[in-house]
Amino acid sequence: MDIRGETSGLGGMAGAAAGGIALSGVGQGSGNAAAILGGVIAGALLGSMAEQSMSNRVGIEYIVTLANGTTVTIVQDQPPEDRVFQAGNRVMVQTSGSYRRVLPADHLPTQVNRPAGITVVD
Repeated sequence: MDIRGETSGLGGMAGAAAGGIALSGVGQGSGNAAAILGGVIAGALLGSMAEQSMSNRVGIEYIVTLANGTTVTIVQDQPPEDRVFQAGNRVMVQTSGSYRRVLPADHLPTQVNRPAGITVVD
């Protein structure tokens, strides 16, 4: 799955400046102004498209059923060296703010003893 990159606007601004400068020597009077405006518009579009395509990346979508029965869908970057999880693999979901990532849980125990001094209230 491809994850579409985000744009910051810098590519569009750089493209607009480059397009305006590139066509600033074309024509005279109002023709020159039209050429500059056309260069700014075309440059902004091309710069924005270039920035967005440079931030595209390969990703993978996981649908995970949590221990409490809730199902979540997580789309994450998938670098070539990362493990691709299959149905039935034990995983954990790392959450930090709105960021979520699926990680292996093979190394985690399936049962733990309650720590001393802890009371569980249901």
